[in-house]
Amino acid sequence: MPMRSLCSMLVGGALMFSNAAAGAANPWEDIKRPSQQTSASIGQYTNGCLSGAEKMPLRGEGFQLMRTGRDRHYGNPALIGFLKDFSTRVAEQGLGQLQIGDMSMARGGPFSYGHRSHQVGLDADIWYSQDPRALTRPLTAWERNNISAVPLADAKEHQLIKANWDQRAPRILRLASEDPRVERIFVHPTIKRELCTSASSDNEWLRKIRPWWGHNYHFHVRLACPAGDKNCVPQQPVLNAACGEDLDWWFSDEFYAQLRGTAPPQKKPEPKPKPPMPQQCAQVLHAP
Repeated sequence: MPMRSLCSMLVGGALMFSNAAAGAANPWEDIKRPSQQTSASIGQYTNGCLSGAEKMPLRGEGFQLMRTGRDRHYGNPALIGFLKDFSTRVAEQGLGQLQIGDMSMARGGPFSYGHRSHQVGLDADIWYSQDPRALTRPLTAWERNNISAVPLADAKEHQLIKANWDQRAPRILRLASEDPRVERIFVHPTIKRELCTSASSDNEWLRKIRPWWGHNYHFHVRLACPAGDKNCVPQQPVLNAACGEDLDWWFSDEFYAQLRGTAPPQKKPEPKPKPPMPQQCAQVLHAP
């Protein structure tokens, strides 16, 4: 499927999903504790749930949580383990301290706002910026919920914000990408282009790093389905070149026309019905 068609379909689908969810009560957001079941990621990253979730600690070596008031810091134990390992490696290499944003809710499932994925406990948002306060002491509850992330790219102008560029960011992203547990990392297209330019021919690690809408304030790490989670639906492997034509589209006249609203009007595709959640998710939702 052409990149432009895929982008239109997914962005449109995300808006429809968000609007539909916002118009009705969302039971997944009402449950504030994990189920007392075996830990498992169930279904697709964009349509699934999470049993036996583990909660990420508020802080630890190399990390602090952000936006804790949203109560979105649960994950498959595989994700918790990865984030702890990754944060430790970042700290040991003198790259600072990660500020970790949204993960999943206590039992996974769909959000009424903010995400279409993050449903099976294998996704996490990590800020590019590192607030100086977080590097020297534990943040207060107010700070965790009110400090703003610093964007590295301007989403409207579609270019780097050079004054905000952090030279640690490529090294941190490479550490994450080269971890075999990681399936995808989503970044703003302008950031991906900068990484490709600076990496030159040493770019195989950039294959997992995918350009996507937004992601100028944070990067999105997605783990592969853990071994043994038989009901977790894996993604197809990344087949594109590390820095190839799929990146070029994000800087084409066609893309800029979409970005600035100057593209000719097109007939909107008929909305597709949202697929049902996996049957096991009903058990997760109602389990003790």
